[in-house]
Amino acid sequence: MDKQENTDELKNNLTDGNVWKRLLFMILFTMLYSAAEVVLAVVVLYQFLSLLITGNKNEKVLSFGAQISTYAYQVFSYLTFNTEDKPFPMSDWPSDKPLTEKVTPKAAARRAPRKPTAKKTTTRKTPVKKPTPKSEGDKAVDN
Repeated sequence: MDKQENTDELKNNLTDGNVWKRLLFMILFTMLYSAAEVVLAVVVLYQFLSLLITGNKNEKVLSFGAQISTYAYQVFSYLTFNTEDKPFPMSDWPSDKPLTEKVTPKAAARRAPRKPTAKKTTTRKTPVKKPTPKSEGDKAVDN
């Protein structure tokens, strides 16, 4: 009976249209991610050249880079089954709002949990005597 239930469950899973539909979406989003990866490489190169030539970051490119990064995260979340929300073009294009809060070194230091202070260890004032090796004659006496 148990084997029959497993066979029936497998048959139901294989004939479930939603599973196959998700596979098609996963293939689509994998291709879209590949395209986004190329666009991201262009954005990275352009931003670097902009910084090199002008000494400043291009704000529009910075915003677009944040959007592409967020899109890639959304695609990965969908592909790894961490969400059922389909990314663009099945939903809105992501905003340039960062997914996580930017942390500056000062803010990180304020947030870091403080380590408990270790108790001061005291050193011995009297020297520790090392045991002297026993001679052959001493061994015989001990036995």
